[in-house]
Amino acid sequence: MFEEDDQEEPQPKDIKLGEIKLNESAVLVIKKTNYKGQDRIDFRVWLNSSKYKGPTRQGFQLTMDRMDDFIGIVEKMKKKLKEAEK
Repeated sequence: MFEEDDQEEPQPKDIKLGEIKLNESAVLVIKKTNYKGQDRIDFRVWLNSSKYKGPTRQGFQLTMDRMDDFIGIVEKMKKKLKEAEK
């Protein structure tokens, strides 16, 4: 019999936050995940083709403490694109 302290903590499941269709066979999947006890946001290209179905190496992860930096950059990019349209 194992003592409670010896049992592994259950790993939190990934939480899908959204997806963006890139083309007929590729989707950018955004999900919250946990790696070595650290929460992260994973941006990963998934394929659904006749040769392969699943995640690819194309993508990146950000730790939660970097999300505000990332959002700030996206907001600046959006503002500059709107200004360029004028």
